[in-house]
Amino acid sequence: MLVIKAFISSFQELQTTLSEFPSIFKQTDGKFQSSRRPPVFFWQHNSQIQQTFNSSNSIFRELNLIESIGSLKKDGFALGINLPPDIVREIVSLTRKFPCYGDRKNDRSFYYSEKAEAQTKYGEVFVKGIYDESALLNPVIHKIENDPKLLEIVTTYLGTNSVQKKPHLWWKFAEESTLYERRRAAQMFYDNRNGCRGITFFFYLTDVNLCSSPHVFVRGSHIKKKLSYLFLRRGFTYQQITQYYGYQNILPICGKAGFGFVADTRCLQKANPPASKDRLMLEIEFTVRDK
Repeated sequence: MLVIKAFISSFQELQTTLSEFPSIFKQTDGKFQSSRRPPVFFWQHNSQIQQTFNSSNSIFRELNLIESIGSLKKDGFALGINLPPDIVREIVSLTRKFPCYGDRKNDRSFYYSEKAEAQTKYGEVFVKGIYDESALLNPVIHKIENDPKLLEIVTTYLGTNSVQKKPHLWWKFAEESTLYERRRAAQMFYDNRNGCRGITFFFYLTDVNLCSSPHVFVRGSHIKKKLSYLFLRRGFTYQQITQYYGYQNILPICGKAGFGFVADTRCLQKANPPASKDRLMLEIEFTVRDK
């Protein structure tokens, strides 16, 4: 009975989330100006991914597809999907051209270089700065999304009946936060299933060490799960995870700007709170298309 109630609660939460899907964004002029309509932070393409790829056109020239797919299947994630330095510089330059939105609030827009002034203006301390479609609809982002090696990983792992779901470009700010704020900002372990099978590509756009919010994965948790983890839509503490999976399977991912990796959305994960340095990251997610 408890499991059934948890399942019903999860389904109701999903309905609420879908009802709050944002409308199309229209950029406004001037700094610190809110948009007339809410910004779009994700969308879903309708076209099915093609089945043949020319890997010679990939920007990920050193990427070994066999090793990456093998690691993804075994561990739930794979490392070393690295962006070239010129691509990193081009994406970072977008943060100087477009405003981000503090904690996803459409009336809290500011340029990253003016974060301190924005926090004073709005009287808030932001945990995240999210970029919307105006920044994401850029040729350099499109090039990564359609890279033949990335799409080959997608179709091999998920099948050809898969679509891109949501690209994210966002800052995670080094600020003090309460336990409640940390949980809201995904400091607890969670999975990102949302009822669908999928994978997400992550790219660090700033250097990330243990003090600047490394992503943390629980190796093998995409396959091995407690029954309660399948139904309860909440975060799990470090103690809960170590008791079930062992501390040796909790792996923080550090790397220089451009370092990339891919993970099964069923894999338990979290982002450590940055202690001293903001982190900029690009995420590109694919899921299995609903039939």
